[in-house]
This record gives sequence, structure tokens and C-alpha cells, in this order.
Amino acid sequence: MPVSNVVIDANVAVYALVENHHAASVVFERIEEGELEAAWPELALMEVANAAATLARVGRLSAKRAAELLQHVVAAPIRPESLSLLVLPALAIALKRSISACDACYIVLAEALDVPLLTADRRLAAATPNGELI
Repeated sequence: MPVSNVVIDANVAVYALVENHHAASVVFERIEEGELEAAWPELALMEVANAAATLARVGRLSAKRAAELLQHVVAAPIRPESLSLLVLPALAIALKRSISACDACYIVLAEALDVPLLTADRRLAAATPNGELI
């Protein structure tokens, strides 16, 4: 796996680009400016798409803005890591730490790279020594 400084979860992108969450916005800006090299499991793109669809359905975003959000995230310099490398160890972590297999993919990646996992999810941050709540 190539070098990364951090692993981020999908919440960081959504919080930065939709919620204007200060810490998430700073992280995302640093990634876009090349100050941080970030990675995430490729499933993060689907999680952002799902969040955008949900926000559009409840009227928080227009369909056009939801599509723009997803395009922005797809274009961001965040390296997506193949799920084929993550799913088996993620299953073991999910069972051992009582978290979802999706969340466990982020943990596997952060622990394998030995970098912080930046997240807005308290439970995810608590599930790994690499977790950092933003």
C-alpha cells in the first residue's frame, strides 16, 4: 500500500462539504492542498453517495447539489483502497470489536498503514487506538 498520513472516513467529507464542520473542513482542505496524504476504503465513495441521496430525499440538498458533492469527493486526492484487500481482516475486526464490517474496513486500513483514522464517529474512533475524533 502506498504511503498515507491519514485514513479518513466518509463522515469527514460529508461534514466538511455539507455541514461546514470546522475540524472536518480543515482536514479536507489540507488534503485538497496536498498537506495531508489521505486514504480510505473504496466503500467510502458509496457511503458519501448514500449520504448525499439521503440528504436530498429529506430536502437538505437539491439533487444537483448532491451530485456536485459526490463529484467533488470523487475528484479529491484521497486514495481509495480496494475492498478485496480489506474485507477478510475487516470481518475479524467487526466480530471481535462489535462494529460493522464497513467501519472495520477503515480500521484495517488505518492499522495496516499505522496512521490516524480521522472520523466524526465516536464509536469508530473508540474501536481502534488509531482513532481520532474530529
